[in-house]
Amino acid sequence: MSTTPPPASAASLDNAGLEPLLAVQRAHAPALSAQKAPERIARLRKIEDYLTQPGNVDRLVAALEKDFRKHEVETLLTELGQVLSHVRYIKKHLRRWMEPERLPTPLAMLGTRSYIHHEAKGVALIIAPWNYPFSLTLIPLLYAIAAGCAAVVKPSELSPATTDFIDEMLSDLFEEREIKVVQGEGDTAAYLTTLPFDHIFFTGSPAIGKKVMAAAAANLTSVTLELGGKSPAVVDQDVNLEKSAANTIWGKCVNAGQTCIAPDYLLVHQAIATPYVAALGRAITRFYGSDVQASKSLPRIISERHFDRIKALLDDAIDKGATVAYGGQVDRADRFIAPTILTNVNEDMRIMQEEIFGPLLPVITYQRPEEALEIINRQEKALAFYVQSHSRSTVKTLLAGSSSGGAVINDYLIGGGSPVVPFGGVNNSGIGKSFGHRGFIEFTNERPVVERRFLDLSMAYPPYTDKVVGLARRIFTWI
Repeated sequence: MSTTPPPASAASLDNAGLEPLLAVQRAHAPALSAQKAPERIARLRKIEDYLTQPGNVDRLVAALEKDFRKHEVETLLTELGQVLSHVRYIKKHLRRWMEPERLPTPLAMLGTRSYIHHEAKGVALIIAPWNYPFSLTLIPLLYAIAAGCAAVVKPSELSPATTDFIDEMLSDLFEEREIKVVQGEGDTAAYLTTLPFDHIFFTGSPAIGKKVMAAAAANLTSVTLELGGKSPAVVDQDVNLEKSAANTIWGKCVNAGQTCIAPDYLLVHQAIATPYVAALGRAITRFYGSDVQASKSLPRIISERHFDRIKALLDDAIDKGATVAYGGQVDRADRFIAPTILTNVNEDMRIMQEEIFGPLLPVITYQRPEEALEIINRQEKALAFYVQSHSRSTVKTLLAGSSSGGAVINDYLIGGGSPVVPFGGVNNSGIGKSFGHRGFIEFTNERPVVERRFLDLSMAYPPYTDKVVGLARRIFTWI
């Protein structure tokens, strides 16, 4: 037990109390790192058991409904279901992940054996976003626990009901020397990044990600940055119009478009552009009815500030010549923006220069895959890249000519829904990967160990006589 004085309670914890909190966790970190797989799995099972109790499920659903007016189905699919999927995947594979990773022995190293020992980095800081406030807080925490880390968790202040649920749950299940939720505004998160954590896992915008990385650099703290960007979706002329359009509207409008891997703009083959846009409109009506605002299946924009930002993108596009093919209705008092399809879009519009993070879908046409790639490659590298096509050569051309954190063919979002698939961006859209084995690796130091078992290098010890030179030439030029 640490003799460091305990930090202030959650209700009164301010910046002055954060350094003592870090000290408490740092003192306890070696004990967590020393835990074997069964002990770590037991800690994960506490979360699983809590989240499978019907009363707690009801409270989580109510919290997300309060923050977003999110329907229970979306909560189960994108929040609770995701967390439980990762818990169960980690439980199944953790023992193997923790085993030393044997490495081959080259001839020059004859007599040795080498392996990688995955040791916990220590104390992790997890800064979570507001758009999926439960799953994007809990999932990195699961991997921190699996790796043997202590953690400070900073959920978003923009989703207060969900943040309170997380705080209550983790306070009930864990001592603060293991896991501690810190609530507060952006200045609290900014201050946390200046402290000497052993790893920072941040999910948010590229602009804030740069600030997190700069702050972490002062302490040489490693970072995982899950960011975003303008994820393109290319629609080939060979798609089934109705099926592809419905798939696209679902991928765009889950969580009212407030998804880091949502398709941000469509590149539709010129040959099918008109009927495809019509099919998108029919999909919107099928999903949300003729009175979209009355639908209980479409969440709301998280805040008036974000509403104003999205509406400004819409207004700018219209002012510069874009056409509202479907949707366009807005209601600030209700934080409602209808799923909106925009045509006659060009790259000079703000909607093609900023991540939308809302239910607006710009459509641009193309004739050749190379033309689509020219548009894509004028943007920063995206977090996700989507291709709707049944032509393997087209898919191959588009993948080979682009770069993104991940790619999905003939579907949407599923690249961020599987614990098997590494998730993360590249350059502007993120640094590092998470989920599955890669999620475990992010919170560990891959410590190489080389062990001498027999033989040695004594023949190469000084003095370097002609005999030693000759022997070295024969051995090391032959190997």
